[in-house]
Amino acid sequence: MRLLEMDSQEKATLQNCRNCLIEDLDPTKCFLAQLHYSNILTEDQRDRVDKQMTRQDKVVTLMEILPRRGPRAFRQFVQVLKTDYNWISEKMEAELNIQEYTQRIRNAVEERMRLNGEILRDKDYILKVLSETIVPIVLQEVSYISPTEGPSEALDQPLKDLISDHLIPLIKGPNRGKLKLDSLHYETLLTKISDLLGELAKRCRTSLGLDSEDEAYKEYSIPQLIEKRLTDMKVEILAMKKETKKVKKVEEKLTAENQKYKTETKNFKDEVKRLKSDNQTCRQECKKLKDDLKKSKTESEKLRLEVNNLKELLDSNGIDLRISSEFLYT
Repeated sequence: MRLLEMDSQEKATLQNCRNCLIEDLDPTKCFLAQLHYSNILTEDQRDRVDKQMTRQDKVVTLMEILPRRGPRAFRQFVQVLKTDYNWISEKMEAELNIQEYTQRIRNAVEERMRLNGEILRDKDYILKVLSETIVPIVLQEVSYISPTEGPSEALDQPLKDLISDHLIPLIKGPNRGKLKLDSLHYETLLTKISDLLGELAKRCRTSLGLDSEDEAYKEYSIPQLIEKRLTDMKVEILAMKKETKKVKKVEEKLTAENQKYKTETKNFKDEVKRLKSDNQTCRQECKKLKDDLKKSKTESEKLRLEVNNLKELLDSNGIDLRISSEFLYT
């Protein structure tokens, strides 16, 4: 007949205490006999463990067998350890308490999420926060619990510290004061933590520029949404880089054309300046020519008058000017 396996929390406790067992436990023949006598191991299993060559191999083999030895094997194994390995049994009992507390926290959050449908899509994210943030803090606090405290009393203060020192500053900022949590117990505190995680998830979506009511995002957890947003931003940045590259090329082309036009403009200005200078010179020469022409006209008119006077004088004296001219050249 096949035995039922250990509870999942007990299996997790064994796994988490694996290093401690490998380092400190010595499965001697006497110890293995106690396990056999307590119906934790069969005779064949006892011999199988004992035949291993090293102490570590014996512990590893024993840990492979224990999870399949039924629902009472873990408790019986812890009882046997109390005789010679009390510190290991205490560590395993404390670890089992943590596993139970963790499961209770998860159950409370899942129940809260079931009632509050708006954050149901963030289940994976919230459970991730529980596993990586809340449970380690509770584990640290519970390790200092007095034996006289009950589970709920032991959890109250760590959960209050978690809310006041971690969640409230994360959501509302470090200087927004503290909530009045003195009269609250762990059930109410767990509900409060769930509400704060829901608000944190909502703010994360808002910060990502997402609509909380958009159906398209319900299937994603917050880390997935962040990753998706980062991917979208990388695509946008890549597109902007390509566009910037194109704009830069256009800018370089326009700069070259502008430089060309500046050079041509300078040449035109120099040409205009030269033409203005030439024009000024031409105007001066024209003025000089006009003055010379006027002077020549004046002299020509004077000579014409003199010629006319001479003609009249010669005519009055009976001298033929044409004959006289011919005479002169003979």
